[in-house]
Amino acid sequence: MSHTPLGSPTPEPSPGTATSTAPVSARDVDARIDAMPKVGLSRAAWFALMLCFFFANYDISVLTITLPSMRDEFGLAGAELGYPVTWNLVGYCVGAYAFGHVADRYGRQKGLALTIAALGAGGFLTALSWDVWSLTFFRFLTGCGMGAVLALCSAYIGELAPKNQRGGYLSRLYLMGTVLLLVIGFASLPVLSASPAGWRYLLAFGGLVLLVLPLVSRHALVESPRWLVAMGRTQEADRIVRQMESRVGLPQGGALPADHHREGHETAAAEEKVAARALFRPPYLSRMLIVLGFWFIFYIAMYGYSSYLPLILEGIGISTSDAVLVSVLTRAMPLISAVAAVLLVERMERRTMVVIGTLVFAASLLLITLNLGETVATVGALFSSFGIAFMATPAYTYTAEVFPTRARGTAAAIADGVGHLGGAVTPFVVLPILTGFGARPASFVMVALLVIAAGIIRLGVRTRDRSLIDIAA
Repeated sequence: MSHTPLGSPTPEPSPGTATSTAPVSARDVDARIDAMPKVGLSRAAWFALMLCFFFANYDISVLTITLPSMRDEFGLAGAELGYPVTWNLVGYCVGAYAFGHVADRYGRQKGLALTIAALGAGGFLTALSWDVWSLTFFRFLTGCGMGAVLALCSAYIGELAPKNQRGGYLSRLYLMGTVLLLVIGFASLPVLSASPAGWRYLLAFGGLVLLVLPLVSRHALVESPRWLVAMGRTQEADRIVRQMESRVGLPQGGALPADHHREGHETAAAEEKVAARALFRPPYLSRMLIVLGFWFIFYIAMYGYSSYLPLILEGIGISTSDAVLVSVLTRAMPLISAVAAVLLVERMERRTMVVIGTLVFAASLLLITLNLGETVATVGALFSSFGIAFMATPAYTYTAEVFPTRARGTAAAIADGVGHLGGAVTPFVVLPILTGFGARPASFVMVALLVIAAGIIRLGVRTRDRSLIDIAA
């Protein structure tokens, strides 16, 4: 039997076809995807998603090691040193909303293509910066791309994965990206030290995310069938689901599971009509406040920790050289926690994993500041990194899956993107306490913020092993 390419325009159905006699609904598409043993995407699609995760996190991590070189070349001092970082976070917020809205209104493919283009162009242009103002603007553009790529990729995977595998696929992508980051991280050090222009090469490397753009196509990163059916494009949705079913070895045409009930169509139909503006009205307002509140408060503490860890360690009596060593060692822990997340993400409730990771981070920060010796402080620093990485994947999965299809891209991007403004608030919350009162009071404040964040996310709805339509109800 010949098959139409994934995502291609749907011809008018001939009389007697399944498409014409049995039009699909959102509930049908939801049930058929959930019945699949795995995601019916091509290897090219998974390669594209892995590159998206890698390059988004690469750009976040590479700025830390290249900023000193930028400072020296452009003579940045005082407030100027903060311009590229601050405007990068502002761009993160702007891009999150703009590209998330595009993804909800015009499709996941267009949203992904635009955010990838902004991320790649920003990387290349930052490498060509000639002064502080060009550097700041190009970092803003890069931030616009960073702001939506992780949220949209998380939403995309969630919409194409069966209900009992959404977190698993996202965790494996995160794990592969973590391995690549470690390898590239070590390889970047000699590049940085070999030439004064080394920082330009490293930032230009991030622009290679543009290689993903040709894969946003009907052969790889296809349009989300859940989004298509929510927009009334049921024939296209059915055709893509058929291709997915064929790829995983299921009969085409919708072999629905035994527990599929037609009476659920009313819920599905209501879910299809939810627009982005409904995010700020009941019942979705409470979900938006929970995830946005969690991310905002969590990022205040996380950015405070990641930015000022050497100062905190020195403030409790650990030497500068040892403080730098501990900071470097913490970069290896995400690999261990990513493996743990892969093993547990479909066995535990997502919000429970987020709470555990956040509280491990908080407890580890306490170990660092209780003056129990350098060994205990080192253990605390290592496990704080473990906690952050352990909660990341389930948190991104949860953020995307608690909202309805028509508003999922906007909601996930707003929650993470606007949440990142917590990082912009950090210098005004954590740094004054650190410089004015010392390392321990600053750490205690961050611990309190993490406990509050864990309490907020615990208020969310249950999502594990539930269909996206049922979650959105």
